[in-house]
Amino acid sequence: MTEVINLSAQDDTSGRTETKMKWKICKSLKKADRIGDDHLPDDVGISQLRLDRHKTGALNLDPKMLKSSFHRKKFELKKKLIEEGIEKNARAEILNVEAEGFLETEDGECSYNIRQEEIVQNVDVASAAKSFGISLPQFGPYRIDYSTNGRFLAMGGRKGHVAALDWQTKQLLFETNVLEKVNDVQFLHTESMIAVAQKNYSYIYDNTGTELHCLKNLFGVERLAFLPHHFLLVGSTKKSYLHWLDVSVGKIITSTITRSGPLEVMTTNPANAIIHTGHHNGAISLWSPNVKEPLVRLLAHHSSLKGIAVDSSGKYMYTTAVDQKLRVWDLRSHRQLYSYSLPHGLNEVSISQKGLVACGIGNSVQILKDVTNGMCTQPYLVNKPGGTISNLEFVPFEDVLGVGHGGGFASLLIPGAGEANVDALRNNPYETSNQRKEREVKQLLDKISPELISLDPNEINRVNTDALEEEIEKKKSILWVKDAAIEFTPRHKMRGRGGGVDGAKVKQIVKGEDRFKKNKERGQVHIGVFGTKVIEGQSKNVLNRFKKNK
Repeated sequence: MTEVINLSAQDDTSGRTETKMKWKICKSLKKADRIGDDHLPDDVGISQLRLDRHKTGALNLDPKMLKSSFHRKKFELKKKLIEEGIEKNARAEILNVEAEGFLETEDGECSYNIRQEEIVQNVDVASAAKSFGISLPQFGPYRIDYSTNGRFLAMGGRKGHVAALDWQTKQLLFETNVLEKVNDVQFLHTESMIAVAQKNYSYIYDNTGTELHCLKNLFGVERLAFLPHHFLLVGSTKKSYLHWLDVSVGKIITSTITRSGPLEVMTTNPANAIIHTGHHNGAISLWSPNVKEPLVRLLAHHSSLKGIAVDSSGKYMYTTAVDQKLRVWDLRSHRQLYSYSLPHGLNEVSISQKGLVACGIGNSVQILKDVTNGMCTQPYLVNKPGGTISNLEFVPFEDVLGVGHGGGFASLLIPGAGEANVDALRNNPYETSNQRKEREVKQLLDKISPELISLDPNEINRVNTDALEEEIEKKKSILWVKDAAIEFTPRHKMRGRGGGVDGAKVKQIVKGEDRFKKNKERGQVHIGVFGTKVIEGQSKNVLNRFKKNK
């Protein structure tokens, strides 16, 4: 059975007053009318300090110095794009929400009483994993080095143990024993190549432990340093020699004898690639591969130097010596700013990206804060890793200090030590293998010539106008100065083997070859100086003056 249901609709609006909706028409205001009431304007001003931090010196170049109008307009457009890029980079810093933070204590409590175990217990799991130790007392003391992006660690024990690893994931790249004394280890432009200064020669290994090169020119090296923008491996020897080796071509660029005894203390100024060496008489010397004498030589201490460190800006230098003094120097005026007295046994020193100074004192490490300002009255942190300190290195972009000591290696958490925001265009800790290969190619293309290493880092942006004018005048002199007479006497031969006619022919041939070379050189100078092979107004042939002008 199917049931049928009938439905009827009723009008509920009967007897009611119908309400009509009224729509208000709003006219859009112009942008000029809104600016006065807008508390968030479209264009936010950027401080000049932020803009100066991203400038590279390209804006100082004048387009009017170019010859043709086409290249002037092209360079003006490129200069405008560079200026816009600087402004965008400075504006993008607003998005850098990460900020460095130091340990803050309550009133009456000292931060140096806080132990490493307490810091590890109160941080996140990822940060706690960065604090660890490697016990290898049978191979120590150890020298260490971190890659430029701070991701990889190289270790070298005095008794021959050499290893490399990804210290964050604890993945071992290779481990070997070279069966002889190891003085120092150093990463090259990538983490796939490691230089090791051994007892006699220096060697280069890849990230699998395979020996790539034996550098017999670097004999008896005590300390190694690498200049990434110049591809130069610098070695200081026990016989007072400094060697600069170009790893891109495998040749020694220059070698300099310092005549200052064994060079066991050496560091690099990252701002201008100048080498700083410390000597047993308390003096410090600054070296460039272009000069055989030290650029600057100053008496820093009255006893033997133990450690030198230069900050990333290249303005301040920190030195330690046997006299238990930590001295701060201004490299712009080469004068001492402050001096601090530390306990006996002061040896190594290292500087972090945020200005924290780590000093090795016997078997303990003291971290100092506000050293450059002269406001340091007590240590920031103190730690005993478990052996006599032999090397200190802060990890780039991390609040971590690597300590090489007599019993192995220790990684310590130092809050506020590293830069919080990573510039992945320069150093990318998370780069893939393809990105690493591309970066290596770009570094080779952007390689800076060793002749440009000087005390002033801004000199690379300037044009040496005096030398340029001197070269132009020298080229012009080739056009106007008369060629010197060729003095050539044919070789005397035995009787019957050539007479005077043959000798005259040989003489004419030699003169013709020399005349051809000089004419070719003169033609190249014409093109370089005047843009044409023939100077305007000068005839090729003497008889051309009698020709009618068309």
